[in-house]
Amino acid sequence: MNQLNTGEVPEAGQVVSDLQNELAEVFRQRAAISAVLRAIASSPHDLQPIFDTIVENARGLFGADMGVFRLVEEAGFRLVAHAVSPSVSDDALPPKLVERGALHGSFYDRLIESKSPLHVPDVATLDPNCAGVALASIIQRGLRTLLYVPMLRKGELVGSLALARRRVEHFTEKEIELLTDFAAQATIALEIVRHERQLREAQMELAHANRVATLGQLTASITHEVKQPITSMIINAQAALRFLERQSPSLERARRVLVQIGEDGMRAGGIVDGIHALFKKTPSRNNEYLDINNAIQGVIELTRGEVLKSGALMQTDLAQGLPLIECDRVQFQQVILNLIMNAIEAMSAVDDGTRELLISTREAEPNGVLVGVRDSGLGLAPAMLERIFDTFYTTKPSGLGMGLSICRSIVEAHGGRLWVTRQTPRGAFFQFAIPARPE
Repeated sequence: MNQLNTGEVPEAGQVVSDLQNELAEVFRQRAAISAVLRAIASSPHDLQPIFDTIVENARGLFGADMGVFRLVEEAGFRLVAHAVSPSVSDDALPPKLVERGALHGSFYDRLIESKSPLHVPDVATLDPNCAGVALASIIQRGLRTLLYVPMLRKGELVGSLALARRRVEHFTEKEIELLTDFAAQATIALEIVRHERQLREAQMELAHANRVATLGQLTASITHEVKQPITSMIINAQAALRFLERQSPSLERARRVLVQIGEDGMRAGGIVDGIHALFKKTPSRNNEYLDINNAIQGVIELTRGEVLKSGALMQTDLAQGLPLIECDRVQFQQVILNLIMNAIEAMSAVDDGTRELLISTREAEPNGVLVGVRDSGLGLAPAMLERIFDTFYTTKPSGLGMGLSICRSIVEAHGGRLWVTRQTPRGAFFQFAIPARPE
């Protein structure tokens, strides 16, 4: 009986040990995959942290001495991330680019052809005549066991994830399967970033088109605003000449007039610069530290003529000493421009009473700036309030329903919020808050 028990205990102990090892391996795999997923979630616009995380976790999980991540380009396989163990010297680091056809018989050539994992248990057993220069380079770097896994998108090879061991130790089927999963996650991350970039580019195009369309409506007003300082410059230049052509030249009066000419020239130049910036396709989030009141005044200059033409009274209540905000000046001015033009149009349907437009700023809690544009138009019905910022929703007969949607996207992209409230007895009050720059 004792002999029977003695024989069974090691067998049961071995089973428990195997189960513990297998469970530990599962936990390690889960931790590695979780790290990759966190990297994807926290870096939606930047692939580099995702690639670095995938390579480092794959190398550590499989006990490899080197992990290499490459993307397919027209020139060849471009190195985008790598991870090595402390024992690997700089001489063994992978080349930046493996050119197409440069390494005859390279494993990347085979990967292109097969589009399936390529496992080399021991490079020393390969025929040098088949692998050519590629094999010689790998042996020179001290690598023995290799595993290449393709990254496929709709059947096309877009990159590869490779692991190498300096010792002869083949990769198991389970390891090959898991590395294939890592490569699939990298491909998904590529697709996510690619789609987001396309979306941002489309949004930028729409925002640009919206600015151009709005400025098109302001053409007559802008022309008037530019002609004013130019006309003033001409009149003052003629006056200065008269002061200087007298028998006793009035130098002081001429000097004052020349100063006025300089100020008018700067004003005209500022208007033109503002128009140029709004027409330009500026990159998204071209941020600067902005004096919000100064940026608003620039938009007011462009819209002043349109406000006067509409018969509205425009007032400003701009708080002083506001903190600077970190934002894209052109995008911020586009929001203000849209809100002012919408207010003017909303008041055009009002036949009785004063048409009043108020633009205000104040400090927002806990740390930010609040901007408001209030009109005395007919206001918004409750049903409109719920949908006013929806894409393609418009209350205008000729509207596209893009302006306010773009405005909200811009404000939210800067960490802010845009909303609207009804006013009593009539009118609408659009407000948005943007965080101030960190101290």
